[in-house]
Amino acid sequence: MLSAALVTFACGVGGGNDVSTATQLDALKNKVTVNFWEGISGSPEKLLQASVDSFNASQSLVTVNMVHKGDYNTLRTAVLASLANGQPPDMAQCYENHASKYVQSDALADLTPFINAKDGVASADQKDIFQNLIQDGQLNGRQYMYPLNKSTTVIYYNADMLRAKGISKPPTTWDELFTDAHLATDKAAGTFGVATPAYDTWVGMLYEYGGTLYDNDKKPAKASFNGATGQALTQKWRDAVVAGDARVVAGNNFPDQTLFQNQKSIFYIGTIASYTYLVSGVAGKFAFHEAPFPSGPRGTLDPLFGTNACIFKKASRDVQHGAFLFLNYFNGRAQQVAWSKGSGYMPNSQAAYKQLQTDLYGGKPDLAVGVGMLAKNQLFEETPTPSSDDQRTAISTELGNAFGGNKSVKQSLDDAATKVNDLLTAG
Repeated sequence: MLSAALVTFACGVGGGNDVSTATQLDALKNKVTVNFWEGISGSPEKLLQASVDSFNASQSLVTVNMVHKGDYNTLRTAVLASLANGQPPDMAQCYENHASKYVQSDALADLTPFINAKDGVASADQKDIFQNLIQDGQLNGRQYMYPLNKSTTVIYYNADMLRAKGISKPPTTWDELFTDAHLATDKAAGTFGVATPAYDTWVGMLYEYGGTLYDNDKKPAKASFNGATGQALTQKWRDAVVAGDARVVAGNNFPDQTLFQNQKSIFYIGTIASYTYLVSGVAGKFAFHEAPFPSGPRGTLDPLFGTNACIFKKASRDVQHGAFLFLNYFNGRAQQVAWSKGSGYMPNSQAAYKQLQTDLYGGKPDLAVGVGMLAKNQLFEETPTPSSDDQRTAISTELGNAFGGNKSVKQSLDDAATKVNDLLTAG
């Protein structure tokens, strides 16, 4: 879980092109070109390109070239292949679990020397970036990532359909969501309450109900999500499916979002970055709004989504330095205001968040809902491991079996735990 404590950027040294922080780095003096691999799509990619273009025009030393690598899975595959042949990009978007895999092969640069360089991040600006996002970029005590496109999870709800069912306000707890989903489901009309949760939503619920993903007291850590808490909350979803209040939805291209847009579901659990896509898909056919991620018995722990940026140590020191200068520019107030307004992602800067209270959230209060979780420090991010992607796949597969009734809830979770334990043992 993430805390809001201020971060001290520690010194770090390592192999390859790691930079010692025994003395403060001078400002960058040499011209460099930075190849930046990304997997973002749609209007956010255009906005990211606009920020790159603005940065390139703002100074004469660093030229950043964006290289589109399809979606995030394709990007990760491309990065792993590039590491295998010794030709990684200079910088890339990276999820926390992807970065953990790259760190395992000592491929990432510690960003601390560039943060503390003479042209790095000023003291006031270090405090301005939301500190839980800074902490999210740390692995093994080092700053291997810097915030890029970050988001939280919210509940989108069809306000017209809720009103028609006599429900005056959106749910604030999971128990309320299950109740509202039951009341709003209309089998005759082919309308159901909500789709079964994706992995991250389920993990957030697990911790809100007092469970854990791992038993970290054991060495190596062992899966603990298959205990009584995990079984109970998974059974809640299975019962909702049997009652017709929830539906198992699988596949690519966000089928649960499509069902919501077509008024076949009342609720859609998605990230704040979904907002711009929903506006386009709904096209004014009905009124929809955002509500905060529901709470459980232990309160609210909203899963943190989105990617950071990683810089690869194979690049020269000057290229690493230039890459970080772009990240510092992107996280500044002006860029973050424009980015958040256009993309729907959170502002990483507190100054940008403050400005958006007037510039955006006053007229569109829904957009402040997910960002409010960041400001209140009600976020959740499980510490990643090198095998996190494979663990996610194993658990997601078995959750699908449990929700769909292909196996009992206990058998599904036990089978998932066996696969996760094998992955944890293998390292």
